[in-house]
Amino acid sequence: MAASPVAAQVVDFRSSDREMNRAIAEARRTLPDFVALYRAGKGERHAVKVAIPYDRGREHVWMNLTAIEGDVFVGQIANVPVHLEKLSRGDSYRAASAMVSDWNYMSDGQMHGSYTTRVAIKKLTPTQVRELGLKLAPLP
Repeated sequence: MAASPVAAQVVDFRSSDREMNRAIAEARRTLPDFVALYRAGKGERHAVKVAIPYDRGREHVWMNLTAIEGDVFVGQIANVPVHLEKLSRGDSYRAASAMVSDWNYMSDGQMHGSYTTRVAIKKLTPTQVRELGLKLAPLP
């Protein structure tokens, strides 16, 4: 499965960024809803963003979801990590729910969730946003 266009963009944020931290908190708060939708077979192209530790912090990367096994999300890395030298796009990965910082899925041509993406696109140029072709669904 190819990485989504948004996965190709890298936008750096400080761990103290309040807007991004609020987005992550909301994504984590609604994660059980996402899991229920996934298990019920609603939507397509489900993905989670996971915070993977490395020597200087954590890198948040998207993972295309292939299964949820209890409290563990299973899938393939969807973008090219910048700081995670031992991981590449397409690698299999397993992440506990505590590592999840965002989620999304497609339905009716719109992307649902993507709380952190909604913050990150504010740092992109209008041209970059157009190139991504994002059609974000309204948040519930």
